[in-house]
Amino acid sequence: MIHLKIRIQGIVQGVGFRPFLHRLAKAHHISGTAYNDSKGVILHIQGHKEDVQDFLKELPQKAPCHSKIESIDTTKQPLENWNSFTIQESKSGIHQTLISPDMAPCQDCVNEMLDPKNRRFGYPFINCTNCGPRYTIVKDIPYDRKNTTMKDFTMCSLCQQEYEDLQDRRYHAQPNACANCGPTLFYQGEQKKGDPLENAIQDLKEGKIVAIKGIGGISLACDAPGSKTVLRLRKRKHRETKPLAVMVKDIDTAKEFVQLSVDEEKLLTSTQRPIVLCAKKNKEAYKELSENKNLGILLPYSPLHILLMEKMDALVMTSANLSDAPVLIDNNEALEGLKHIADSFLLHNRTIENRCDDSLLRNFQGKPYFIRRSRGYVPIPLSSKTDITGILALGAHQKGSFAWGKDHYVFLSPYIGNLETVETFDHYKQALCTYQRLFDLEARQIVCDLHPYYTTTRFAKSLSLPLIQVQHHHAHMASCMMENNLDELCFGILFDGTGFGSDHTIWGSEFLIGDYTNFKRVGSIKQIPLLGGDKAIHEIGRIALALTVESDCEIPIFEANKQNILKQMLSKSIQTSGMGRLFDGFYALITHTKAQDYDGQAPVLLEFMAATTTESYPLCFYEENNIRFFDWSEMIHYAVTETKAPEIQAAKMMNTIIEMTIDQTLHLNPKHLPIVLSGGCFQNQYLLKEIVHRLQELQYRVYWHTQVSCNDEGIALGQLAIAQKRM
Repeated sequence: MIHLKIRIQGIVQGVGFRPFLHRLAKAHHISGTAYNDSKGVILHIQGHKEDVQDFLKELPQKAPCHSKIESIDTTKQPLENWNSFTIQESKSGIHQTLISPDMAPCQDCVNEMLDPKNRRFGYPFINCTNCGPRYTIVKDIPYDRKNTTMKDFTMCSLCQQEYEDLQDRRYHAQPNACANCGPTLFYQGEQKKGDPLENAIQDLKEGKIVAIKGIGGISLACDAPGSKTVLRLRKRKHRETKPLAVMVKDIDTAKEFVQLSVDEEKLLTSTQRPIVLCAKKNKEAYKELSENKNLGILLPYSPLHILLMEKMDALVMTSANLSDAPVLIDNNEALEGLKHIADSFLLHNRTIENRCDDSLLRNFQGKPYFIRRSRGYVPIPLSSKTDITGILALGAHQKGSFAWGKDHYVFLSPYIGNLETVETFDHYKQALCTYQRLFDLEARQIVCDLHPYYTTTRFAKSLSLPLIQVQHHHAHMASCMMENNLDELCFGILFDGTGFGSDHTIWGSEFLIGDYTNFKRVGSIKQIPLLGGDKAIHEIGRIALALTVESDCEIPIFEANKQNILKQMLSKSIQTSGMGRLFDGFYALITHTKAQDYDGQAPVLLEFMAATTTESYPLCFYEENNIRFFDWSEMIHYAVTETKAPEIQAAKMMNTIIEMTIDQTLHLNPKHLPIVLSGGCFQNQYLLKEIVHRLQELQYRVYWHTQVSCNDEGIALGQLAIAQKRM
């Protein structure tokens, strides 16, 4: 006989791990005990050597599907007088355990909820150890009911019995409840029926806008096919053109809207239930939902949504927020703040402790390609090869996020948004406090961007801790390197809108050679004047004007007086090498568009409108200070003087950027260093796909993001990786 003490770390709480251990122990005639503590699960097993060995072999192989075992450590112990295997109450202590993300309803729960004979028939908060809310309801760890927002609901005798039954799949399911003891819905609106859900469904069918409280926030919903309702929602929310996501009943309904690959179906039906960007069946269809060729699709991710979609085929689902503020989570704030947007409200009395937006991604080569990493994926940490305890990376300004190190874990924040409003920055600081409390994190070293006016930079300097500032594109590069486990000299291709350069100019189309410690800028593009500074990012006609003047092919873009005033600003304008700005200006030039509604709209539409052609514009390069620059002037001159359709010009422009990238790589990376691709412009699937394909044909090793976003949301990870090497 032998007795082993086993410590299991990872995502092992709230996923049915202890019942699994009990069943495994019983199958192998093992006695002992198991309990949760703040580091994970402590397990004592005692039995014959062969049985114990079989137990240890099967433990990682048969662990619950939603668990994630990070480590298993065993030590021999003196024999005990155990006759059975028991599960003890959780122990408290230092917070080191991992917390499961929120999970979509499992099929068992769905079947029960839709079964008229089941006691949970129609119950919109059904869950078990295999599904349901986790991160959004947790206040503290260990992950026990008293440490969640479910502490407000006392289980009835039947639920308590399930909760205590080792053989029940609701054993220690902390959100366990039923209609007799758990959270309830309430409705506010014009309908007079007794059932809140039926009232909301009736409103939706009548073309009304309904605010619906979900797992991590409140959404605004309306009937998707009803274009008038969608336009009314856009007007009320001041979201004139930005794409809207659509929740569909099932995969078959999704296929009525978009083309679906096998990989996209897997993403849609996963327990994370993200919004997946898919190609429309007809790229000209559903213009009121998305003006480009893609449409964001998601399946119901909570029991409430499933019940809604039993009566509806497709609903627009967009975050309920005010003027770029975070998504609302509080009932009273929603009732007040949304009263001029929503016609009615379907809310509930389970508190959302931790705000969590929908994740947004697309498929690329069979793997997720994140645009926004949030619900379903956080707070699962990334792993680090080295101890990164105490490093807090504060990210950038747009698409704010942070990364916090502890041991060999990187804890990444959920998507937070642009840190331009007081409300969003308050949400950012609140998320920092939440992570610090849940994971017992400490900050010894702060890392931020070089930009002196970023909110995160000012915040970093106020903390009175050792500070490292990291160049924006170096952080992009390091982020992609770290998630691909690259610790060697690399060649970075970094395309985004703007980032503060180490020479105090504004960069954005950068070719870097470097590692985590140092980098060298070896390539870029000719600087683009931003007439009026940040005003040009919205009024993109200003960029088009600057491009044509700089290329000696000026054309009238504004009325004569305004055009002359803008031209006078050229010599004093901020200059940028931002690829995003080049896309903005080119789109404005060929479509005669003067302004865009949101950052990135023009590049998205340029990709959408592009025709199929292999044509490109001539390439022109020059060298300055040992940096090889692409001169876009000739491309602009050709675009202005040629007579081809805008759709052809759009394709030629993107093909030119691809050819430029290949040419720069061949000249600047002759040693075939591994290549990493990052920056928001690589959300352009045409660019990403073709550049990856062309570089791989040339026998380069090419890496891209699969765990964090390529946009500024992913920068914090790179900042942390660089700081670890510099400390």
